[in-house]
Amino acid sequence: MNKRRIDEIGIKYVESLKLYEEYATRIRNLIQDLVELEGVEFYAIDGWAEKPAELLRSISELEEEELGGVDLVTVRILLRFPEDVLRIEEVVKAEFEIDDSRSVPSSGLEDPYRFGYPAVVYILSLSNSRARLREWAKYKDLTFRLEIRTMLQEAWATIFPKVNQTVGTVSEKKLTRELVLLAALLEKADQGFLSLRNEIKDEALLIPPKQPGLQQENSTAIEAEKLFTDEELYNLFRGDSLLLGRWNALTLEAGFPEFKPEADYLRESFAYLCKILRAANINTISEVKKFLAEMEEGDKGLRQLRSIHDTFDKNTKWRMDPFSALFLLVLNFKWEDLKDKEETLPGGALKKGSDRIRGFD
Repeated sequence: MNKRRIDEIGIKYVESLKLYEEYATRIRNLIQDLVELEGVEFYAIDGWAEKPAELLRSISELEEEELGGVDLVTVRILLRFPEDVLRIEEVVKAEFEIDDSRSVPSSGLEDPYRFGYPAVVYILSLSNSRARLREWAKYKDLTFRLEIRTMLQEAWATIFPKVNQTVGTVSEKKLTRELVLLAALLEKADQGFLSLRNEIKDEALLIPPKQPGLQQENSTAIEAEKLFTDEELYNLFRGDSLLLGRWNALTLEAGFPEFKPEADYLRESFAYLCKILRAANINTISEVKKFLAEMEEGDKGLRQLRSIHDTFDKNTKWRMDPFSALFLLVLNFKWEDLKDKEETLPGGALKKGSDRIRGFD
């Protein structure tokens, strides 16, 4: 590509650099929120816009028709275990538009003759529903590159370019063979760590729980359990990856229509749940766990959700997510504790929380 054309691209990119940097930050935060709501632990997540100098260097050897393959914004998430890659892929498919022609999903890495230990890569853009939101509208035409790697895949991506240098024919064959062996060892190590984690989980299930009352007998004073913070309650749900999925399945079983909330809506649902739990005097993590157990005992929560669904008009535009389902269960089962508190809660939280679930806001 000629220098004049490269300069034109560079000038245009610098003029829009602030937008791309802002987009990188927003997308990075969105990905983190989505991953945390899914209950997936990650080692690190980063997002950035391409530096102008690096962009010019990368396009200097490209032809005009190849410019569509240049990624201006990248988000990289590092995971500990390969099974978590599959969980992140499900989030990606649900939340974004995918450029299949330039993406490399995990299914594309199953070739036994592939070279190295490459990572999953998606070229993504905002979903139509998110792009229509006022706060996202200015990014609707922008794409970004999402790299989903285990920590060992990151090690391969970092070290491989340093050793893959042009050498003589004999040395090149030897180098290629050694790199193939090392890549296989890294992949095997990833699977080995995953197997160990699963084995430890299985063994943990066999460890008998502590007998209730023993601690009380050996202690002269019992410290009262402290009130939960929003973060501690969120960690309770995040720590059990099946908990939210179980309640989501129960809402469908109760007859509510399928609803895939945006991350912002889900965060708001969680905030309403925190408010109503405190208003209902469910103030500690132990009390929350006790309430959840009561709702699952004898399908008590499921039966109440069915009753709620059948009570309202069939044209109700339900927007039911797992946090909203629990909000309604607290509202119904703890009504005696709540009925006199509506006026004292900020912003009429009980009514507003209920109305938004029924699609009134």
